[in-house]
Parts: sequence; structure tokens; C-alpha cells
Amino acid sequence: MTEKIVILLLFAGILTAVAVRAARKVNAYEDYNLNGRRTGLPALVATLGAAEFNTATLIGGASVAYLYGTVGIWYTSLIFIFVFGIYAFTVAKPYRRLHITTIAEFFERRFTGRLSEPTRALASVVTLTFTWIAPATYLAGLSVVVSVLLGIDPLTTVVAITIFTLVLALAAGFITALSFDVVAYAMILVFIPIIFYIGYSNSGGFESLSTVFEAEYLSLEPIWDLENYGFAAILTWGFQNIMLYIAAPWYGQRVFSARNESTAYKGMLINTLLITGLYLLVALATMFSRVLMPNLDAPEEALPRMVLDYAPPVLQGLLLVTLLLVGISTMVAIWNSAVSIVVNDLLGRYVFKARDDKFYVRLSRGVFVVLGISTLVFALTIVGNILLVLTYVSVFTALLAFPILAGLFWKRFTTLAALLSLAASIVYVTVALIADFPYHLISPVGVAISVVVGVIVTLVKPDTSDDEAVEKFFAVAHGHAESATEGAATPGR
Repeated sequence: MTEKIVILLLFAGILTAVAVRAARKVNAYEDYNLNGRRTGLPALVATLGAAEFNTATLIGGASVAYLYGTVGIWYTSLIFIFVFGIYAFTVAKPYRRLHITTIAEFFERRFTGRLSEPTRALASVVTLTFTWIAPATYLAGLSVVVSVLLGIDPLTTVVAITIFTLVLALAAGFITALSFDVVAYAMILVFIPIIFYIGYSNSGGFESLSTVFEAEYLSLEPIWDLENYGFAAILTWGFQNIMLYIAAPWYGQRVFSARNESTAYKGMLINTLLITGLYLLVALATMFSRVLMPNLDAPEEALPRMVLDYAPPVLQGLLLVTLLLVGISTMVAIWNSAVSIVVNDLLGRYVFKARDDKFYVRLSRGVFVVLGISTLVFALTIVGNILLVLTYVSVFTALLAFPILAGLFWKRFTTLAALLSLAASIVYVTVALIADFPYHLISPVGVAISVVVGVIVTLVKPDTSDDEAVEKFFAVAHGHAESATEGAATPGR
């Protein structure tokens, strides 16, 4: 225990030093919000990977692998080939070329006219739903890790981590998140393979898996009849994640910060390969943990318990720090995205217009504090249902994907079509969640409604009044004109 506490204190000191150093780089609001749009390829790959590699998926997804073997590989690894691959080939370059600051600003640039403002406002609210609630799922995942490895109760854990993380996040916003992500990703690349090796070597290797899993759970052949995690649910989860990430404000923020469009594109392709491989190792390690601990009452504890029981104390401390840093870096990333949405798309646009950079930095820090308190409250209700909560809170953001893709690749797609397609799908998903529809009838049907409404409205009521603006948008987004530079640095301008 002493070794782990010492390592934890050293880790806290390192993060504090990183945050202080990051704060010195903040000279303007765009630094605080987007690292001055100068993030290079290695740092971009690190921040993309660390932002995705979170304790909610790590702990929640690992529990699926513990229960159902290779079903967990589909859930936490293989789907990301499609999720990030599609992102790279569809929106990575256009997002960076447009020089935007938030996803809502994309809607403003593409969809003009008298309905532009309500369309943008609705997009702002939708992106905020996930970014405001999701950090609580990561905090809940951290509470599981700490309670197992240190024996500290969840309440103490979430309070301590929230306060510590919030103080550091206040220092430099996105630059803090980026700095944490670089440190976190370096540790992920080292220690996730070590966790895999601990499981592999102590369990007796792949041959041992047949002693605790039925044959169907050791094959990648689809299994359709599982109550919560059948292949229909996996396909839905994969589809929802594809849609979610296209509209994901925390991923968009990282791509917006890239040095140029080539960096954004290459970073996403590299991230696709690395995330798929890393999550594969996590799922396999958790499968091995079932050989070692076949009767766990709480499958979400499988990974940290394996570390506790089969790693030496010093290595436990380092692995604990890695898991903590995974969660903390992702919390800071999502927090920063939520703050950016509130400040850029809501407060800076409608309440505090045309203020100076120092004002918006102070305002961002105030929003950080409110967000941290709400995260603490939400987290205490999520432990034990991490993956399901993360799944359901992502549904609404996924609905933005069709208007984004149609806006990028269909010139005739109109502002009215974007607004009505988004509104109709939101109404359906809200009703579906309240009525407790089956999971596979929520997000896919919501997106289908969005597509149908958007296509019908565009064809029935075409609009040529903004053809010039649309042509200009397409020229920039698809690389046929110089990147846009106006209006992105400071809210209210």
C-alpha cells in the first residue's frame, strides 16, 4: 500500500507541474480553447487516443468481455475500425479547413438564412447533453478502480478526483487537456500491453480460455440471442458510435486544433489502428481475468482486481496511475469541450457578446467549476451501470451526424431540412427513451427519421436563395479555396 501511495503522490506532483507549465502558454482565448490551432501530429495522435481511451469504456466494456468473451472484443475494439476510419475519410479534413471552433459553428457556416440561428442553437444544446453528462461516467469508472486497488470508498474517491482534476483543468483549458493526454497516452502505450501480459502469463494463455467460456464466446461469429449484448446491440452500438463521433464535440475540438488538414487526417488514421489494437489487448486481458477469478460478483472490477492480485506493489502503483490518468485526461477533455460549447455557442453568443479574451478565459473557468460540481453529483448515481449510461447519453449527439454529412456532401440540402430532420429525430428519441424502447430501436430509427425527413424536405421545398454562400462553404470544406479564418477565435465576434 505504501508504494502505491508514494507513486500516486508523485503522479499528482507531475500532473500539477504539467498544468502549471501549460498555464504559461495561454496568451489568448484561442490558446485556452484550441491550443492556438498548432497541435502537431504526435500530440494530435496522443490526444485523440487518450480522449477515446476512457475508464467508462475500459471498465464497462471490460465487464462485457468478462461475461461474454469475444463479444467484448466486438464491443470495445473492432467497432472502432469503422468508427474512426469513417471519421478520417469523411469529416477530418473538412473540419480543419473550415477553421471552426465548435460543431455548432459548422451548422452556422453551412446553414444560412432566417432559420440559421435556431438550427445552430439546437445543435449547441444537443452537443452539450453528452459533454455535460459523460464525464460522470468516467469518474464512476475511476471510483471502481480506486476502490479495488486502494480500498477507498466511491464517495471519497469521486470528491477527491473531481476537486484535484478541476483545479488543474482551470489552469489552461484545452492546453491542460492536451498536456495530460500526451502523458496519459505514453503510459497507455507502455502499460496496457503489460496488463495483457499479466493476464496471459498468469492464466496459462489462450488455451485456458476454453475452461471458463463456452465455444460461442471464443469465436468472433455473431451471437444474436444475448439479452443485452447480442449482435443486434453490437451493430447498434457500432452504428451509434459512428454517428456520435462524426458529431462529437470533444473529438472535433482536437481536429480543429490540428496544425493543418493533413495532420488532422493522418492523426485520425493512426488513431484508428492504435485504439483498435489497445482495446483488443484490454478485452483479451479481461477474458484471461475470468480464468483467474471465475466467480466475480461485479464484472466491472475484473481488470483492477487482476492487477491487485497478480501484479507486484510497485507495478500496481504504476498501473493504478495509468488507469487514473486515462480517466482524468478524458474527463478534462470532455469538460473542456462542454465549456467551449457553453462559452462559444451560448453565453458568448447570446449573453456576453464582444468581450475581450481575458473575460472569456475567466468565464470559461467559471463554467468549469459549475461543470465539476454537476459531474460529482451525477457520478454518484452511475456506478454499476457505466456502459449503459454512456450508451444512452450518446444517443442525442449521434442525431447530428446526418445533417453534418448531408451538409458536407449534398449542396441541395437546405437549412429547413437540417432543422426539421434534427427536431423530428430528437422528438422520436426522447419518446423512445421515456417509453423504454429496445436499444436497437432508438438510435438507428432516430437517424433513419432524420434522413427521411431531411431528404423529403429538401426535395419538396428546395431553396436557392443562399446558393452563393453554399458554394463558398463547399469550396472551403473540400479544399477548392483557402481555409476560412474569420469568426473563430473569440466568442461574440
